[in-house]
Amino acid sequence: MENKLSKFLPFVLPLLFAIITICTMMYNASISKIREKEFSNDNYSIKYDTTWKVVNKEELSLKHRKSKSTFNIVVKELESNYYDTKLKDIIKDIVYDVESQNEDFKLINIEENISDKYEGFSYLYEKGNEQVLVNIYKKDNKLLLAYYSASNEYFDIVLDSVDNMFDSLEIKSGV
Repeated sequence: MENKLSKFLPFVLPLLFAIITICTMMYNASISKIREKEFSNDNYSIKYDTTWKVVNKEELSLKHRKSKSTFNIVVKELESNYYDTKLKDIIKDIVYDVESQNEDFKLINIEENISDKYEGFSYLYEKGNEQVLVNIYKKDNKLLLAYYSASNEYFDIVLDSVDNMFDSLEIKSGV
């Protein structure tokens, strides 16, 4: 009898461990959905989890409770002659403005078409022991710039939460 049990033991323990892991992941996913908050104004809405706290509601500014990483959104309304202009045609001017205000930043990566919903570009910068991700979106007459800044130690750790925020972003229609 003991011999038969010992044959199954190597299969039972990993299976039991897998079941416990899956149940834990499902529980954590359900908890994070419950603890989700939403910020909304006339220009956009975005969802974030409770690991972030609102620092400023005028131009949304969030601070991560543990890592002290920051997430900010700024909305600019374009002049009428830019309403029908594609973002790719004006992105160089926008990036020039961002980089001229942040001269210490070293460009690491650029991505185009970062959203299924909006025209968008993503720029990753490094400054000392900090990384800054700048996502730029355009819808109608609105230009939305979202900045995520974190120390190198926390950048990748918090990035999943930030990606969820980007996925939840809804830019409200302009002109």
